[in-house]
Amino acid sequence: MVDLAALYRQIDPLRPLEADEDELYVDWQRRFAQDEDVKSRLVRTFTRNASPEHSITRLLTGHPGSGKTTELNRVSRSLELGAGGRKVFTSTLLALRWVDVEDLAPEDLVLQIVRQLVADLRAAGFTTAGSGFSNFLRSVVARARGVSLDEVELGVDPLRFSFTLKDYPSERDRFRSVLRGQLPTVFDLINRELLPAARSHLRAQGYDDIVLIVDDLDKIPKKPLSDGRSTNHEHLFLDNAAMLRSVSASVLMTIPIDLAYSALQGRLRNDYGCSIATVPLISVTDRKGQAVEEGERALIEILGRRVRSAFGDPDAPPHRCAEALFADSDLLLRVVRLSGGHLRSLFVLLSELLDRVDDLPIQRPTVERYVPRAAKDLARALFGPDKEVLRQVDGSKEALDDPRFFELLRSHYVFAYEAGLDDYWYGLNPLLHEIEL
Repeated sequence: MVDLAALYRQIDPLRPLEADEDELYVDWQRRFAQDEDVKSRLVRTFTRNASPEHSITRLLTGHPGSGKTTELNRVSRSLELGAGGRKVFTSTLLALRWVDVEDLAPEDLVLQIVRQLVADLRAAGFTTAGSGFSNFLRSVVARARGVSLDEVELGVDPLRFSFTLKDYPSERDRFRSVLRGQLPTVFDLINRELLPAARSHLRAQGYDDIVLIVDDLDKIPKKPLSDGRSTNHEHLFLDNAAMLRSVSASVLMTIPIDLAYSALQGRLRNDYGCSIATVPLISVTDRKGQAVEEGERALIEILGRRVRSAFGDPDAPPHRCAEALFADSDLLLRVVRLSGGHLRSLFVLLSELLDRVDDLPIQRPTVERYVPRAAKDLARALFGPDKEVLRQVDGSKEALDDPRFFELLRSHYVFAYEAGLDDYWYGLNPLLHEIEL
């Protein structure tokens, strides 16, 4: 008997895997191309190149929902466990919990990185109490109270005020004006006082260095600025690159895919001194439209591992668990292919199919009624110019020098794929092939 409630929880499209959920994780990149496994590359980079005297920054991108947070969780665990012979202390900021990505200024982000670092250091037994850094932050809070935040309970901890700002958008600009002039002092105290003392404390616990991981920045929507010449992406990641690198610790952060793949890629590489790593989609077809069986098997195993617990048999082969969801194996393959190798899309497709049945297995009529509706829903917002871009991408499998292309890429109408070390190609979301554009 299948526990459908447990099945829904396991295939929650918004749930990334924790680093210790090994029974659910499929390391498909390592199987396909060991040299290009993004986790291994990042771990090697930070264990070989980074040091207290030499901080580095690395950028990570990929489609929203492709598994970046899951991969970052595993990178963090590998660094903490001493992969490559060096233990690295990691501080991970999940930006969405603390900032409004619709209205994010660089000083907001730097403040949150520092807040998260201090919180994680405290959890590791290091305290800033009585330090110049702590006293300085208390003075910032005192100034913030003069910026109409008096009615907000800020608490004893001077870092708590950062949480309240997310809920008080009208006060952000005023607070930023207070903070902006103080940033040089913030960086000086962090780099000359906080980090040296923290590193000394961490060395006693066997750590060689510190890496700051900043997730969720890939979710920042692109918006034009009032000057009409640039965007919030350019302002945050390029115009303020120096500010984002001002803390003397190595940083790994996510960036939006439409920025990473745009003509600004060269500036990003130059300003941060690195190439941009990608968590790729799992190819289910190649550039010519031929099936990629390794990708299909990987997706089936990922799905099977997620649903296995709902079957109450932890030893069941994952592919058998996945196959049991459908009346026949061809239906399973159809759904896997419709996902385009995008993990969140796969879980959304399955969740919506489960919403249409009372019990398993899912029958063919259910799938064939659902797919055209899902395709039409996806295409509802597409009009002439967008459809023309999609038709060109579908024919050439190449990027277009058109702002609409990058909007469609970000919005999951276009999927980006990697084939080997130097072949990149683009395809339409497979649901769009179910209707006439």
